[in-house]
Amino acid sequence: MSTRQIALAAAFLAIVFIAHASGRIFQIGGAQLAPSIAIYVLMALLMGPSLGWGPIVGIGLAVGILTMVATSSPFPLANIPAHGLSFIASAYLAKQAAPKNQEIGIGSIIFNVGIILLLSWTLFALFTWLGLASTPFAGNEWARFGMSFGSGFLAWWLFGFIGVAIPTFIIAVILTPLLYRAVRPALVRQGMLSSAA
Repeated sequence: MSTRQIALAAAFLAIVFIAHASGRIFQIGGAQLAPSIAIYVLMALLMGPSLGWGPIVGIGLAVGILTMVATSSPFPLANIPAHGLSFIASAYLAKQAAPKNQEIGIGSIIFNVGIILLLSWTLFALFTWLGLASTPFAGNEWARFGMSFGSGFLAWWLFGFIGVAIPTFIIAVILTPLLYRAVRPALVRQGMLSSAA
C-alpha cells in the first residue's frame, strides 16, 4: 500500500467508526439503518480492485474491531466476523467486477451491496445468537412493524433482516452508486486510486 492509500483507508475507517456509532440514532418507525455497511462497501468498491489480499485482510480486521468498539449491540464481538468478513467479501466482489481497475458498473455495485447486507446480517445474527444462547436473549419473542416472528434463531434473523438489512439496502442502493461515481474520479486524479490498466 502506498502512503496515499493508507491515508485513504484511515479516513474511510474513521467514517466507518462514526457511522456505526451513529446507527443507534438512525431509527425510523421501528426500522434501523446501518450506515457503516454502506461506507465499508464503498471503501471496498474503491480500494479493493487495486489492493493485495494482505492489506484487504488488515482493513477487514480493522473494520471488525472498530464496529465492535462503536456498537450498541448486546454482543459486541459479533461485529468482528460480521463486518470484517463482509468487507473482505465485498473487496473480492469488487475485484471480480473490476479486474483491471476499471470503473465498476451500477449493476455490480447494487449486487455487491445486496450480497454484503445479506452476509453481514446473517453473520452478525449467528454470532450474536451463539454468544447469547445461554442468556434470556435466546428466549425473546421477536416482533416488528406489527408482525410477530415468534422465538428462536430464525425469528431473530427475520426480525433484524426486515428491520435493519432491508431499510439499509434501500438507502445504500441509492447512495452507494452515486457516491462511487462522485468520489472515484477525484481519487484517481489525486493518485490515491489506480485507473484502468
